[in-house]
Amino acid sequence: MAPETVVLDGATLRPEAVARIARGGARAELSPQARERNDAARRAADAVLARGDELYGVTTGVGPLRDLRLDDESRRNHQLRLLRSHACGAGWPLRAERVRAAMATRANQLGAGGAGVAAELLDALVAALNAGFLPFTRELGSLGTGDLTTLSDIALALLGEGEAWLGEALVDASEALRAVGIEPGRLGPRDGLAFMSSNAVSVGHAALLVVDARALLDTWLTVAALSFEAAAANPIVLDARLHAGRHQPGQTAVAERMRELLSGLRGRTREPTAAAIQDPYPFRALPQVDGVVHDALGALEETVVHELNFPGENPLIVAGEELALPNGNPHAAPLANAIDGLRTAVAQSAALIAARVSALLDASVTGLPAFLALDPGPDSGGLILEYTAHAAAAEVRSLVTPVAAQTVSVARGVESHASLAPIAARRAHEALEALRALIAVELVTAMRALRLAGHEPTGEGARRLYDAAAPLLDAELADRPLHPDVEAARVLVSSWAA
Repeated sequence: MAPETVVLDGATLRPEAVARIARGGARAELSPQARERNDAARRAADAVLARGDELYGVTTGVGPLRDLRLDDESRRNHQLRLLRSHACGAGWPLRAERVRAAMATRANQLGAGGAGVAAELLDALVAALNAGFLPFTRELGSLGTGDLTTLSDIALALLGEGEAWLGEALVDASEALRAVGIEPGRLGPRDGLAFMSSNAVSVGHAALLVVDARALLDTWLTVAALSFEAAAANPIVLDARLHAGRHQPGQTAVAERMRELLSGLRGRTREPTAAAIQDPYPFRALPQVDGVVHDALGALEETVVHELNFPGENPLIVAGEELALPNGNPHAAPLANAIDGLRTAVAQSAALIAARVSALLDASVTGLPAFLALDPGPDSGGLILEYTAHAAAAEVRSLVTPVAAQTVSVARGVESHASLAPIAARRAHEALEALRALIAVELVTAMRALRLAGHEPTGEGARRLYDAAAPLLDAELADRPLHPDVEAARVLVSSWAA
């Protein structure tokens, strides 16, 4: 079967399509409209230079060197020198999927117009992406005012400089290009600055976060549905009448999704304990807390979709008017704040999930033996699951310090503020990793409670997950190491698709 093709039209790219290119092997194809927008911007830039106007980064230096004018000889290889001088990343190698997401994002942004790079460079970028060419770059270096260091590495690799991956080996980029049959790209008169004047790495990473967080939210709601049945919690708290009047879209959507997952369940699964006039917050306030994640995720997705299709170039080349407009659009404040919002919301949900694990282990809540032990006292049962759950929740909370509360000043104050969006994205990725472990612990705990209660779920969505988890999680309830179950559950959580 031929691989899927994603059309990069500079206008309609979405996070799911970025993920299909970055992870799923989908091919990228630049639309004729995107090519024409880029060509029009290139012609406009040429016109600006032809009439003798100053053009930042072409006739001048950059950043604090912007007041220095370049003569014709200096301009001859200035764009290549810019890329070489800005290739200064540090830290861990950037993951393959993030490099591919960045390449797809930058190609689409260039297709939105506003930069006007040489057609040969844009063609090399798309061809390299489709051939599996993978430039080598490192995580650290960007402040969220343009991913300068990483994009410089990627651009140099497309020109045959620097390094790239060839299978598991790190080789000269020129060798890797030859291996996949790609001709090195060529720089136009402003292509060094034009290529790296973008937050494509951070935006591409954020696109993957949107896809991952949306899938994970639905997974943890499905696990929560299992917990509802395991704890004999009352599904009345999901009644649509309770949520409609608050006019919070996320709260309403989460309650609706939980009703779907518990479709077929009629009331509690068994007689409540004496204390169960109303259930504790881990069940009763689930739509209110997890609804915030739903809304924060929607806000992030809206921002990411805009950034994927936005010509955030500095200067912006205006085709048809032959103008170059200086601006602050490489500042990624909207993206950083949207990621911060998601991370904060996820931390709230992590705390609620950990509290739900505690509730499942509490005999006064469930009416089951304490800590889900066969013989509480001699047996510890699932006691330690609570510790692991709260450790994972604490890990999530430790990763949510807002980057919006921080900034830096560089380049002699020319860039006296920074969004730090790439740091926000990395912390969000780490938070989702810890959250997967936490969700896995809840799944193990809920399965143990269901088995101890002798109950198989009747809710439609909960039952699907139960049937998938049952063969993977040991049914033995006597004391034994539980980490194999937690790891098996984590793998299931990472791959679960409703």
